[in-house]
Amino acid sequence: MCVTRQQRRRKHSWNPYTSEVQRFSIYPQIAVGEDTVKEGDVITLSVKEVDDRGRGIASYKGKKVVVYNASLGSTVKARVVRVAGNTVYAEIVETLKESDEE
Repeated sequence: MCVTRQQRRRKHSWNPYTSEVQRFSIYPQIAVGEDTVKEGDVITLSVKEVDDRGRGIASYKGKKVVVYNASLGSTVKARVVRVAGNTVYAEIVETLKESDEE
């Protein structure tokens, strides 16, 4: 019986790097891919604040969204233009509801 070099080096019958070590970890798992916002996505937002430049500020999935030319209290559909860290920049596609305040 001839033993190959690959069989001699193998110390474990299982791969320690693909085992379920993460299941027993004390560190939280980070969800990747599901909660991300990508450029070109169309999202529905309710504008809660307006910054000093007149841009509407809302939040979406834990991220701060800056919407160009949005008024306070309005509900808009916006297209994501740029994603920079925890801030998303978007432009209005459609205004669903105008603000109640005058």
